Amino acid sequence: MMHVPKKIWIPLAIALILVAVRLAMPYFVTKYVNKVLATLPGYTGSIEDVDIHLYRGAYQVQELRIFKVDGQKKIPFIYIPVLDLSIEWSALFDGAIVGEVEFERPELNFIGGGKGNQSGKDVDWTKPIKDLMPVDINRLTITNGKIAFYDFTTKPHVDLVMTEVNASAENLSNATDNEQVLPSTAHFTATSVGGGRLGVKMKMNVLKQIPDMDIDLKFEDVDLKALNDFFKAYAKIDVERGTFDLYTELAMLDGKIEGYVKPIIEDLKIVNWEKDKKRPLELVWESIVGFLAEIFTNQPKDRFATRVPLSGNINDVKTSAWPALWSIFSNAFIKAFEKNTEGTIRIEAVTDKDTVAPKSDKQLKKEKRKERRRQRKEERRKKKEESL
Repeated sequence: MMHVPKKIWIPLAIALILVAVRLAMPYFVTKYVNKVLATLPGYTGSIEDVDIHLYRGAYQVQELRIFKVDGQKKIPFIYIPVLDLSIEWSALFDGAIVGEVEFERPELNFIGGGKGNQSGKDVDWTKPIKDLMPVDINRLTITNGKIAFYDFTTKPHVDLVMTEVNASAENLSNATDNEQVLPSTAHFTATSVGGGRLGVKMKMNVLKQIPDMDIDLKFEDVDLKALNDFFKAYAKIDVERGTFDLYTELAMLDGKIEGYVKPIIEDLKIVNWEKDKKRPLELVWESIVGFLAEIFTNQPKDRFATRVPLSGNINDVKTSAWPALWSIFSNAFIKAFEKNTEGTIRIEAVTDKDTVAPKSDKQLKKEKRKERRRQRKEERRKKKEESL
């Protein structure tokens, strides 16, 4: 019998054990992911496979689908072909061990009307992501996603879709120890039905129980005629032509909100006499709507617009009818609103100098880590001086 030296068989045994563990990991990770998805109240989820990438501290979840238990069986509420969860290596240079999450071609499908509606409310959707990621998430990206709203109970059916959804959020756990009030940034872009372009820029602090944020939103060049199924289903009108733009600035601090919403409609035409004369009731209603819109349209620019101010607490946002009505009148008869955000809303607009918001546990821990790093630097400096 041949004797194998220990210096050979011990490393060989360790290598075999590591290979066995590596081969078994996808099975156990798949089982764990399905267990997490099974805890969603009112929803059920599953995945097809898991790929492990040890060299970059990552794993990929393949073909994730989440359905509402008593909802639409053919259209999942969430569908993610590839979900990548990994360590954010760049954050290690800042002394933080955090993760990043990437969603590739995700779909989010809302369904309205009737018993089969699916809206995702009453579920904390951040919990399964946190459960799947063993460290704090610092970076999140979405590539080529899709957001849809369907209503199969109306006539005609409503089908509103946003495609080319791309988003990124950076420094969510403030791994860089940024001392600004809003240390995190996010960008969001998408293309809507009717060729509209949506762009959102945000600064935020998501470490607080109620996040602070500063939002700048532009939704431009939507062809209203492409939304006729929506208008026919809910407003009983038929748009012949027109474009829609929406501009919003919003700031929120400690649950207090200040901002505005500015919708603008240009070149609007609702009534088509030749097409609608066989439907007299619809024709009358469309004529009334068109007449009112025409009265309050700025004639030189053919622009109907208003500005609705928002103010109050997150649980009780107040809007006033008079400023909105005055804005309609002002746009029509005094000066047409500009198609852009105004740059008038900042986080300082809702700062209450007499109130100091309580710090979250994460903020306190980060402050302690920062203080410990400062002390270590100071100790190293003193030792260096003593050695000289």
